[in-house]
Amino acid sequence: MISISDEVYFELSRMKNGKSFTQLLKTLIEQCENKGDPEKILEFLNTHEPISEEDAQKMTAELEEGRKRAVRRNISIE
Repeated sequence: MISISDEVYFELSRMKNGKSFTQLLKTLIEQCENKGDPEKILEFLNTHEPISEEDAQKMTAELEEGRKRAVRRNISIE
């Protein structure tokens, strides 16, 4: 399980443009000059314009609804 703040979730949601979160994260990692450097990844994320308050509220509502419908899955990574 990966846990991220709502702020980061909203930024990633805004950026994904139809991609899955996995695809988006792979793209971000590939574009990052210093792969694995958290400061560089955050620097990259902060280069995008912030979303409007209205959009943030819509995303919050959708996130809360999604969490209500979420199903916990047990997966193993080998």
